[in-house]
Amino acid sequence: MRSTWPFVAGIIIAILVTLFNLPIMAGAALVMKLVAARGGDAVAMTGASGFSIRDESGRYVTTMNNTNFSILSVPLVGEPRPRRILARLQVRLGEDGEGQAVLDAWPMAGPSDFRKGTAYTIRSPANAAYLGDDSLFWTERAGRKTAYSLSDGARLFDADLPLLQFVFEPELRRMAAVAVAEDEFTARGVAVISYAAPGRVLRRVVLVADDTFRANTLRATITATRLVSFTDDALGGRVIDLPLAAGSVRIPVTPQDMDLSRAKLPAGLRLVPIQPWGGS
Repeated sequence: MRSTWPFVAGIIIAILVTLFNLPIMAGAALVMKLVAARGGDAVAMTGASGFSIRDESGRYVTTMNNTNFSILSVPLVGEPRPRRILARLQVRLGEDGEGQAVLDAWPMAGPSDFRKGTAYTIRSPANAAYLGDDSLFWTERAGRKTAYSLSDGARLFDADLPLLQFVFEPELRRMAAVAVAEDEFTARGVAVISYAAPGRVLRRVVLVADDTFRANTLRATITATRLVSFTDDALGGRVIDLPLAAGSVRIPVTPQDMDLSRAKLPAGLRLVPIQPWGGS
């Protein structure tokens, strides 16, 4: 007979978590009530983290919920000052590590803005999520990371390799990411290369092979390589380089775009521009 101790321990943990959060939630509710009674222009929000365990036909199933609030300064294109936002990140995970991340963002201009609802909400299947640098929100699932813009919540790009970052000038930071091509890019797709500025994508291209067998072979080895950047005078300046078994894919870049016309590729490979997500 299975021991009941894990089930009892789960109940005890759930009770302790509830007892810990209950005074906080009650206090926040009291503050909101007092503010409302005074008629002041103020808003309060609360969040809680918790753990639950339940018995499903003799199998214990656990769930963890974590909530965090952060105040961020997000630069916007065309605006002289960054926008302040309040971000609420909720991550719900099952015992298998699978779950969902939800990011809600409110503008921080004044209390009345919170009553209008969120500026945007991001929902994504994920086993991890965090707020990163350069105005990005990251989710991770099965080793693949996905970047979202904190300025408007738009999905930007996927990354199966470490993110490459560099600068043209102190105020011109740029990044490049590589993801294994999915079926949506035809059976001859090898990798998707994204070039971005903080919070926005400048260009996305898919590397395509001339035949399916070669594409499959190169696609299988993408995660064993690494995107690098250096200066190549022969190509006119900054270059991003993806070393492959077939040879290096070298793409000159400027602060504004990829220069595909001067890219150097191994024979039998080509670069095809694709629209950013949400682009027309």
